[in-house]
Amino acid sequence: MTHLSKLLFAAATITGCTASHQGYLLQTDTAQRGTVMFHDNASAKRGTVEAVLADGEQCQGQFNTIPDQLTRNWEDPSLVESEDTQIGVAVFDCRNDHVLKCDFSRANEGNGSGQCFDNRGLRYSLNF
Repeated sequence: MTHLSKLLFAAATITGCTASHQGYLLQTDTAQRGTVMFHDNASAKRGTVEAVLADGEQCQGQFNTIPDQLTRNWEDPSLVESEDTQIGVAVFDCRNDHVLKCDFSRANEGNGSGQCFDNRGLRYSLNF
C-alpha cells in the first residue's frame, strides 16, 4: 500500500466514507418503476433510504445489514479478511400509514437487489 493509499484509507475511515447508491423499485404486477436511494456508511452497516414510488408517493426510512459471505484467515479462522456480501432489511414509511419492507443482499461496495412488500399487498423488485 502506497503512502497516498494509506492516507486515503485513513481519511475514509475517519470520515465514515458515506456513499449513495441509486436504483429502482419495480412494482411487479404493473411493471411501473419508481426510484430508490440508499445513503450509507459501509463501515457502520446501516443508513437511510429514500424512495419515490411510480405514482409519485415519497417514502423515507432506514436499513441495516449483517455480513453474509466472509473470507476468513486460514491460519486463524476467527479473523475475517474480507466481507464479500451483506444481507439486509429496509423499512420505508410513506404517507397515510403506507409501509414498505425490503429484504435484500448486496456486495460490500453497496450495490444489490431484493424483494419488497407493502402493507397494501403490493410486491416490488428492488435493484440498486
